[in-house]
Formats: sequence, C-alpha cells, structure tokens
Amino acid sequence: MLVKKIPRCIAIFASLILISIAAVCFYSNSHNGNNSLYKITILLDWTPNTNHTGIYIAQKMGYFRNEGLDVTIQQPPQESSTALVAAGKVEFAVAFQDFLAPALTSDTPLPVKAVAAIVQHNTSGIVCKRSANIRTYTDLEFKNYSTFDNFIELALLKYCVELQGGRVENINLVRNQTNNIAAALGTNIDAAWGYFGIESIAATSFGIENDFLFFRDVDPVLDFYTPVLICSKSYINRNPEIIKKVLKALSNGYTFAAGHPKKAADILIECVPELDFTITRKSQKYISTQYIADATSWGKIDATRWNNFYDWLSESKIIKRQIPHDSSFTNEFLPEG
Repeated sequence: MLVKKIPRCIAIFASLILISIAAVCFYSNSHNGNNSLYKITILLDWTPNTNHTGIYIAQKMGYFRNEGLDVTIQQPPQESSTALVAAGKVEFAVAFQDFLAPALTSDTPLPVKAVAAIVQHNTSGIVCKRSANIRTYTDLEFKNYSTFDNFIELALLKYCVELQGGRVENINLVRNQTNNIAAALGTNIDAAWGYFGIESIAATSFGIENDFLFFRDVDPVLDFYTPVLICSKSYINRNPEIIKKVLKALSNGYTFAAGHPKKAADILIECVPELDFTITRKSQKYISTQYIADATSWGKIDATRWNNFYDWLSESKIIKRQIPHDSSFTNEFLPEG
C-alpha cells in the first residue's frame, strides 16, 4: 500500500526538515512519566507542515493533556502508515481518502476508518510553472509532467485532461520521485501534483511564478477529503471514549488555528523550528481558511461527497470493487457543534 510520502506531500518542507526529527512539542509543564495520562501516538503522513498545525497546537496548548492524554507525534517510517494503524502498531495516522481506496479494496482489505476530516475541501491539484503557459488541463499536452507513477494519480490526471478535451497520451510523463516540487519547477519540469497551500506557496516564495489547477474545479466529484485522520476498526470498537477525547483536543487545536493563523504559524514553527518562517506564515494564512471552511465545525465528513468519490473510482474502474456507502468513515466521535 502506497502512502503519501511523495510529491503530493510536502515539497519544500521536506528539504528543510531532517527526517530524524522526533517532531514532538510538549506542553510547557512536561507530563513525561505521568502514568495517569493515557498514551497514544499520532503518525503523520510526512514531515510536519501546516496540514498538521492543529495537532501541534493541541500538544503545545495542553488540549491533549486536558483530556488526560499523553500524545506522541511521529513522522512515518518506510512502512505504510495505514497498514501500521490496521495492525495496531499506532493508534492514529494522517491519511488521504484517495489513497485509502486501494487499502479498502485489496484482496485483504485493511480494517481502517476515517474519524475526522483534517481539511474540509480538496486543496490539491497540479502546480504549473507559469512560463509553460498551462491554464487548463488540456494545456498539459506536450509538457513535462513529474509523476510518482501511482495509478490513482494518473487516473485523476487522465480524467481531468480528457474531460477538458485533451489527450493524456500527449503529456510527457517524467517518472521522478522528487519531494521538492519548487526545485523541480526550476528545471525542465513544467507541472506536478501538489497542494496549493504548500507546494504552490513554497514555489512562489522561492521566486518561481506558478499557476494552480484544482482537481475540484474540473468536477465536484473530485472534491475528496485530503488529509483525514484514521484509526483501526478494532481500536474504534475498544476505545470509543479515547477517540472522543482525541478528537475534542484536535477540534480545539484546529479551531484555534482557523481563527488565529498568525499565532498558529508561530506555534508550529516553535514546535518545528526547522520550518521556513516566511513560507509557513503564508501557508498557514491560506490553510487556516480550509480547516473548517463551510462545515458547521472542524472534522465533519460530508457523506455525499465521501461516497460520491468512491462511487466514481469504482464506476471508472480505477479500483477493483465498490466501497459500501458510509463504511469507511464516521462522524460519531466528533464533538457536537
């Protein structure tokens, strides 16, 4: 199972952060060694970035501690984060609705479920070097596109290009596992998949003018949830009250970040000082508007959007079998509001 330790994730951040950083920021009154706190681990999808700000705020401001939790934030190992959650090696992980699909439809489906939407709408798409004059997906024809060669990525690309009248066969696919899209756009690469709030802003900050093509603008069915927080079905069955406590703390963290982007960026930088100050501030200003957006509160997953995307993957033969409606997510542990 592929995890998003790939270009879709943190472009410039990956070049600025040592992979070995523990990335744990403790509340000022350290609770190490306090056996009265329930210990859990949250596994990130990649190096720390503004998608994770609410997690660090919940740690720094004591929201986890207030719920009786001793939380360790870890960066992922080489193994699949989703598989580690399914196996009970860690309690929670940051994942993605699109990349959960293969895990849920394999010959041995992984028993995991999304318990919260970290960001309310899909902020991913194609980052395009402005000098390449890519304004629509059809403009990708005869351009150099950096791909990590994942079948879902290529299916999304094909769908968007052909829906707008182009031919995906005319795109020059450069199979490149680059983690630094900003640097790649400074070479012969014209476009790559990334997040607007991370890769696009980072490239701009490094003087690379770019345009961004959101998947969701092509067809609303592509407004899938990315990223999300997952845990195993067995953990859900055994520890519903712990999940409620975790999500209450995270809701407080992300709601704070939504209302205080400057302060939220400062907290993230304090917790992860290797982050670029300017890029993080700009990224946080944008992504703070996306944590809740038009939802009633943080974390809510809209069943129609979730199910429609999986239906589309199935109907398009991108995944081998249909994912039953409402089977792979739940809102039941989120705070009321």
